Amino acid sequence: MLAPLPACEAARASGLEALRDAPAITSTHTDTRVPDDDAAAGTLTDGSVQGRYVARIARLHDGTARKSHHLVFATGELELRLPPAFAPTTDEVADVPWQRNTLLRAYGSLDAQGVLEVDDVTVVAPPPQPLIDAEPYDPRSIALILLRWGDNPGLMNGYGKEAMFEGAESVAVFYGEASYGRERMIGEVFGPYDIPDPGGCDPYSISQDAQAAMSAKGHDPSKYSQLMYHFPQAGCDFAGLADVGSPQFAARDSWYQSSLDCVVRNQELGHNYGMGHSHAYDCGVDDMGNDVVFADNCAHIEYGDPYDPMGDGCAHINAVQKLYMGWLDGCNLVDATADGTFNLVPLERPCNGTQALRIPAFDGRSYYLEYRQPIGAFDADLGLDGVLVHVSNDFGGFGPSPYFLRVGENGLMKTGTSFTDPMGTVSFTVDAMDADHAVVTVTFADGGSGAPTCLGGATPETEGGAVGSLACADAPYPPDDAAPTVNITSPANGDMFDPGASFTITAEASDDRLLSDLVLYLDSQPVVRLYEPPWSWDVTNIPAGTYEFGVIASDGRNQGFSEAVTVQVGSPAGADTSGGATEGDATDDGSGAGDGSSSGGPSQTGLDDDGGCSCRAAAPGRGWSLVPWLLPWLVIQATRRRRPWTARSRVR
Repeated sequence: MLAPLPACEAARASGLEALRDAPAITSTHTDTRVPDDDAAAGTLTDGSVQGRYVARIARLHDGTARKSHHLVFATGELELRLPPAFAPTTDEVADVPWQRNTLLRAYGSLDAQGVLEVDDVTVVAPPPQPLIDAEPYDPRSIALILLRWGDNPGLMNGYGKEAMFEGAESVAVFYGEASYGRERMIGEVFGPYDIPDPGGCDPYSISQDAQAAMSAKGHDPSKYSQLMYHFPQAGCDFAGLADVGSPQFAARDSWYQSSLDCVVRNQELGHNYGMGHSHAYDCGVDDMGNDVVFADNCAHIEYGDPYDPMGDGCAHINAVQKLYMGWLDGCNLVDATADGTFNLVPLERPCNGTQALRIPAFDGRSYYLEYRQPIGAFDADLGLDGVLVHVSNDFGGFGPSPYFLRVGENGLMKTGTSFTDPMGTVSFTVDAMDADHAVVTVTFADGGSGAPTCLGGATPETEGGAVGSLACADAPYPPDDAAPTVNITSPANGDMFDPGASFTITAEASDDRLLSDLVLYLDSQPVVRLYEPPWSWDVTNIPAGTYEFGVIASDGRNQGFSEAVTVQVGSPAGADTSGGATEGDATDDGSGAGDGSSSGGPSQTGLDDDGGCSCRAAAPGRGWSLVPWLLPWLVIQATRRRRPWTARSRVR
């Protein structure tokens, strides 16, 4: 049996997208957030400026948040200060002109800080619309770009990989479990890269310099649907900042100032998907000194939800946000508008039963009840054992604004705990709890009206004398711990070809969940990455020599290695050739061509500064390190789509 491909076998292939078959791409500093065909103009003329609208949410160090509004154009961006009559609110349904990427012309004047004080706006063009029935990005393709300047060492690449993809509490595991497997996070960690000191808090310059550094290494930022920029202290008043998108069409950019903890990284990505913050109320105390849970004059706490990362926790995202994201569907939500008894199954598990019970509140909003259990990678150690209550508006332009209500100790309603609406219109009581479900009785002052309904209008099942199915998986959605399998199907090991021959390298790969990419290796060096089948690489006019191919397949968290395939083109090295030494034959001076290793010597493996493989191996019989950009005979094609290998990855 052949040995596994030796190319950086101990390293992670996920950092190996050095597309070395072409010179490094140079950056033009064109902002790819701006479509090429909108003729957006970034020059302030006649008191107006034109660009694409983007909203951002910043998590500030003082515990508050700031929403800002921007016009983005090909040469830069401009912050807008909108008068109250214009500014959209979190409760507002997104409409032109406040949809992301709407082409606007804003009228006003610049203040001393370079912010445009807006007097009026006009819509030049609505946002570009996706194709009918177009699929969103699936899986989420994310690049974390680590940056540094001066003496600051920046975040280490290995820590970034652990936080994003590989760790037991990584972004990939968190969103996979919280979404019941609907969200699949794949991607790369690049850097740390040295960039110029921005001289202050300048997110735009940081993002452009990051992309330029990434491109200079041969990586294409446009292959990723989301870009995360992590950088040292730059005088910003935020820990995290993000453009706001929607669940199906995520915004691209987010920024992280010296922070990548579980709250910040999961929250800023959540903003990219349109989720707002999860709040709480401070309603003071009553005449008896008891805490008031809810009233019509409570103080707002921006990050008040202690469990949700859209607030200030690292447990599961709450049921309101999950509904907005589309992770709960059908009878996962039940509307209760009349007296009844209801089952609630744990929010942590994939279930067919009720995981969100929605009840009308006195102020036009709704109460959302969810049942939490101490299970899974994120809720197990928090003592979450009871019913949580949130009150929320309908979903608006920036997603819902759920408020955590501290009903019961630590906000957990236990058996026998009751809550009554401040106006006395409705009350609910937890009657029973066990590991599989809670039973809740809802009572309206006037009895209410109407039958319980599921999301979409279906009628929920009844089980055990209460409304709601108890059908659930036995455990939360598990992390992906199984590596893909991959094999080279052609050519066969030991095949021989004449010099100048052409053939196709083909591979087969499979995974229990998904395949994110396959990387072809040549003599222990990465050549190119493909993101979708057919997994094939065309070779034309190959020169004489001995070549070893291998493939590494990734599922976003794990890698699978093919066995090596060696082919011989022309006479093997050392054979009697009448023409003497041919070009590229080994020399005996102990030197390799720029790789620091002698011909035929052992491979030198390690990680370069962006987690890529810095393997160098001189191939027997050549005496020089084979670098892909010197190989015009290797032509990478995706023939099924009739496009060159440099085409962008498919929008899913």
